[in-house]
Amino acid sequence: MVSEDGLLVHDHLGAGLDGEAIAALAVTLHRHAAQFGAAADGGGLGAVVLEFDRGPAILRTLDDRHTLVVLAVPDHDLGPLLYDIRSARAALARGL
Repeated sequence: MVSEDGLLVHDHLGAGLDGEAIAALAVTLHRHAAQFGAAADGGGLGAVVLEFDRGPAILRTLDDRHTLVVLAVPDHDLGPLLYDIRSARAALARGL
């Protein structure tokens, strides 16, 4: 979980991953995706899904100050995970 200013709030990352860099880059990417949505008249940003060789990354707005970042395993159906994240969004935001 990252704050609006790119600070790592909480993580459960594997060894060798730089949580601070992930947080800073995720919030920058999230801002650019929101700007893209505004330019394309897409409305408010919900989630961003990125597909990488070693697995997808999901960025989901929780509230106006926090973004959830999920690094998922490759070759799995993301549908149920995206549904769970969307369904739990309010509860996650309340827990902040």
